[in-house]
Amino acid sequence: MNINFKQEVQNHKEDLLKDLFDLLSVRSILGTDVTEETPFGSGPREALDLILSFGERDGYKTKLVENKAGHIEVGEGEELFGILGHVDVVPVVEADWISHPFKPEVRDGKIYARGSLDDKGPTMAAYYAVKLLDKLGVKWNKRVRLIIGSDEETGFRCVESYFKHEEQPALGFTPDAMFPLVYAEKARVTFDHKLIFIDEEGTYEYKLVKFNGGQVLNMVIASAEAELEGDASDIKEKFEKFLANEKLEGKVEVGNTIKLVLKGKAAHGSTPQFGINGATKLAEFLSTLGLDVNGKNFVNYIVEKLANDPFGEKLGINYSDDEMGASTYNYGILKYDLSEKVGVVSTDCRHPKKFNLVEKLETIKVDNVNIEVTSTKEAHYVPKDDELVTTLMDVYRKYTGDIENDAFVLGGGTYARCLKKGVAFGLLFPGKQDTMHQANEFLEIEDLLLATAIYAEGIYKLCCE
Repeated sequence: MNINFKQEVQNHKEDLLKDLFDLLSVRSILGTDVTEETPFGSGPREALDLILSFGERDGYKTKLVENKAGHIEVGEGEELFGILGHVDVVPVVEADWISHPFKPEVRDGKIYARGSLDDKGPTMAAYYAVKLLDKLGVKWNKRVRLIIGSDEETGFRCVESYFKHEEQPALGFTPDAMFPLVYAEKARVTFDHKLIFIDEEGTYEYKLVKFNGGQVLNMVIASAEAELEGDASDIKEKFEKFLANEKLEGKVEVGNTIKLVLKGKAAHGSTPQFGINGATKLAEFLSTLGLDVNGKNFVNYIVEKLANDPFGEKLGINYSDDEMGASTYNYGILKYDLSEKVGVVSTDCRHPKKFNLVEKLETIKVDNVNIEVTSTKEAHYVPKDDELVTTLMDVYRKYTGDIENDAFVLGGGTYARCLKKGVAFGLLFPGKQDTMHQANEFLEIEDLLLATAIYAEGIYKLCCE
């Protein structure tokens, strides 16, 4: 069957964009309105229902699984091919956006909206790739399932629940990373640095009452705030001088307490070196003040052991190898509350499969701080010479002419690791700006259409010929 995939995508362009805009308009951030019907909040459930409704409208088998995930199935055959995408998104700081993050807007050929690149745009590209193949009447030799999750950004609870009840695909991909192709993913460990509070008061200029930053582990903290008790007379001048030296923005509010706010720069938690952690930067300023003993112990630990160190060198937990690269550490959620005696920095590490981080952490001894591992995930690996990898790479090269970039290892954890044999395939093209998890996230329309054509031919070669 001779198919002009680029032309077929053009034939579906208007429908694809309309469905995508509808999906992007749903505020599908993890919510607090949790019920049995909305296990991750009403937003993620609304987005999940919407994309499943597209499949029902187009005449395909759909299924909702425990209100957490679902699928759209096309094709026929014994073997099942999986395409895994997600419709939940990371939080937003609306003040940092030029346009509303949930009112998609096209500017200069780019769709600006939260989720446009991660992962609603890529998921819709994959759906339309399958849809256009089916509408062309191709002969399927596999069943193809678009499996959609609604909790990818905060723990994969959606797909974990899904695969307790549903068939595991023999192979597949997730359109939730970068081209050309991710054949392996680093292991992941999350762990907490917990302050041990002491009763000793001593003398101090300021008492640290609260300190907060971050909402999800896999995102560099974009903004943090601290609350102090003490003399406010010259703190504004000191803080503004610090901000000027660091070329950062922030503000001081004086009321019953002194509130300091500092803005950093968001980035994906798997690449913390590309962001500016607002919380560790704020800790750097606080360490210049005469704080109470517990506040001092907390911020000094952050400054001396964590700040400006995305590779773990200060704690002696740095590691890299030739195949999987360096371990990275994102200090993604920070909380200090004196009244509750809580002081914690929650950390997200991505590391090569040969590194035993948990064993290394057990050897670290620091005064007034305990380190506790909260979760572990093994590395994921598909050989580069596997047919799944070589087929998709050949299609990518056919459409892009790119022979320089090769399949690679990713620090980020994707749904590919949920498959027996799975890879991450697109959608971000080499050399293009990565705005995932950042303010003013965007997806170029031409990239969306090109990726849809690549997905369509890739699926055709693996599931139709």
